[in-house]
Amino acid sequence: MTSFGRALLALLLLASAPACRHARSAPADGAREGASVGEVASTPRVDPVVAACRERARELESAVALPGAPEFERQRIHILGRARGEPVLWLREPRAASDDELDEDARQLRRQYATRAAFSRVEAYKRRFRGVKTQLRALLLREHYLYSADPIEALALVERLSLAELFDEPRLSIERGAARFEVSWDASAKRYVDDQGREARLLLADRVVVDGEEPGPPLHRDVRGLARQLGFERMQVERITESGVLSRVKLDGVWARAVLGAQGARLELTCFDEPAETRRLLERHVESARPRLRALDELRRAVDRALDEGLPFDRPREEPTADRDGQLRPAWRAAYLRGARGFSFEEASYPVYDRHGRPRPPQVCVDFVLESYERAQGTWFAPSGETPARRVGTLDFDAHGITNRRGVLALEQFATAQPDLFDHERVPPAERVPFAERARFFGSLVDSSRRFSPGDVVAIQGLKSDGKVHQHAILIEDIDTLTGFPDALADQMRLPRRRTWEGIMAEAPRRSLLYRLRPRSAVLPR
Repeated sequence: MTSFGRALLALLLLASAPACRHARSAPADGAREGASVGEVASTPRVDPVVAACRERARELESAVALPGAPEFERQRIHILGRARGEPVLWLREPRAASDDELDEDARQLRRQYATRAAFSRVEAYKRRFRGVKTQLRALLLREHYLYSADPIEALALVERLSLAELFDEPRLSIERGAARFEVSWDASAKRYVDDQGREARLLLADRVVVDGEEPGPPLHRDVRGLARQLGFERMQVERITESGVLSRVKLDGVWARAVLGAQGARLELTCFDEPAETRRLLERHVESARPRLRALDELRRAVDRALDEGLPFDRPREEPTADRDGQLRPAWRAAYLRGARGFSFEEASYPVYDRHGRPRPPQVCVDFVLESYERAQGTWFAPSGETPARRVGTLDFDAHGITNRRGVLALEQFATAQPDLFDHERVPPAERVPFAERARFFGSLVDSSRRFSPGDVVAIQGLKSDGKVHQHAILIEDIDTLTGFPDALADQMRLPRRRTWEGIMAEAPRRSLLYRLRPRSAVLPR
């Protein structure tokens, strides 16, 4: 039985137990004592699951309502479009340190820079308190959180702050969404690293605690984790309390009232406050979504591997322009297949494998997208020590007749010719908003949120500083279910990275969306 089914069964047992114990002494709900059998039989029966669920809902309705973070929510898409972090739901806004918690220098500096630009303010704080990290944390963190309701300040915090600038303790605990992980100080590298030795980054909405400190209950709730578990597309919040959230969620086009419980930052489905027929429909939606949710998890793991390997962008060393992108891959492949450890291109040397023996094929942006789909289904190059070969799993675009795997426009042509692989939508010219108009651009992503779903590919196109029109392909790993805004992006430019719209498009803000591809079940099982 699924967790969804177990939740419904528990509610059914809870609702039915009192009635069973007192069946002889209590009349049926809605019936009067002494009523005839026919009268009782004609009385509408109360659905016990609905009754139990509504009791849970009433408990949340009678609990103290928390304010959330209204200004953050008003600016939500503008924050998520700029600053990388988890799109959490706030119970209340984390509070900035009071004057009493700051020393005199920090109080004066905060007053002096209160109206300055965010990037200037962050840099000034860092310069002044480089050796007094407790005061720097008091100025820049809020109740252990990296938080701002201002989009530009949020970007400045994420872009200009590192854990090493804020802390010097041996171990830290980071809460990100519902996840919690430990990082430790690497003295040789002068940075904090995770248990795999990778540098630990500080993201918006992270709560960072020194090992041994007790920060108290979290002020956030992890919406994304619940969406990935149940597969709902959107969520509307009705009421926030310490113990749970009343909401409406959308599953496969069906809106339903959901009662959510909270275990720390984690949200869990308690029940759907809906009639039996609707609940059965919702349960079918949840079950039918599981293959696609597993496929999306595998896709994200494929992206994880590409990021961990740091696969290089396919541009010859020292080449300043994009004119020769894509020329290294054929040379790498030839060297790989003949068992070489390295190859040369125009007198420069390049490795075939990394220091761990993992293949290191140069990629352009479309390589990254297509190979992420393929790696999620087992197609990739054998490592060092094994016979060099491209192992084919359950997905191989070559088998579908793709002739150009490396061009953004060529990918669109392939997708339109292969409707069994991709659903294609080109953005109408009138709806192509340049990124330079950020407010309109971010708003257009929400206005047309029907276009975007986890696992989609989007292409951008426009003039860059060299005066030429360029295209670029981006993988959408996830969307913010509170707004429909596609906030979790991954792409390949210099290295595979997870970035925001700001991080990808700011260098050439005249670019706009060109098309969207949605993978069908042959590409992303569902």
